[in-house]
Amino acid sequence: MRAGGLLDRIAVVLVEPREPGNIGAAARAMANMGLSRLVLVRPPDHLVPDAYRMALAAKPILEGAVVAADLGEALAGFGFVAGTTRRGGSGRRGRITPRALAAELPAVAEANEAALLFGREDSGLTNEELRFCQRLVTIPSSAGFGSLNLSQSVLVLAYEIFLASGAAEVQPAGRRRATTVELESLYGHMERVLLDIGYLHKENPARMMRVFRRLLGRAGADEREVRALRGIFRQVSWYAGRQGERPGPEGEGAAD
Repeated sequence: MRAGGLLDRIAVVLVEPREPGNIGAAARAMANMGLSRLVLVRPPDHLVPDAYRMALAAKPILEGAVVAADLGEALAGFGFVAGTTRRGGSGRRGRITPRALAAELPAVAEANEAALLFGREDSGLTNEELRFCQRLVTIPSSAGFGSLNLSQSVLVLAYEIFLASGAAEVQPAGRRRATTVELESLYGHMERVLLDIGYLHKENPARMMRVFRRLLGRAGADEREVRALRGIFRQVSWYAGRQGERPGPEGEGAAD
């Protein structure tokens, strides 16, 4: 994939940014590194003097930003989502560096639209929001003061991706991953069936579901693989209840 092709398939998604100036500065950082697709989730008015002053020549990115009412809407068309987080915890295991993410993206973006997800200036992304992500990214920084400005975070990731785009032609061809909508449907189906057969604790099913989300996120399932897994869960559900007509073998041939 040519460098421009990689960069064209990557969008920056800002979740509830508070300051219009930060939105403008993020747009400028994107323009510096060849990115042009900006998505804003429940932003303040971003077409104001503070934002324009920080954006400078990135005015077209600022004015062309897509505004979404919620995160599900913002990510609906993406097959790969990388979320940024500075905090650790059991739900945020497996974090990688921006450089490791950039090395992975050329192959992924061959057949997938990719989103870089950034949270609020004061509190970042919630665990609920990070569940959409197949990768979690942490920018290495000083232990004494690890907090980066929103636009600085955008610039660091965009810089690493810009460098990686120069070597994109030698990456192996990729495949289209399942979209966020397809994955969320799978996770919902999985949770219902695992609750029905008593595998998940009814009081806290999300704890174990996070494990499956991380597993499938690392695997990068495609549309056919998602259909195969849903076929398995339909069979499990039928077998557990033994009611109605037995579902057909949807999973057969899924690996062709």
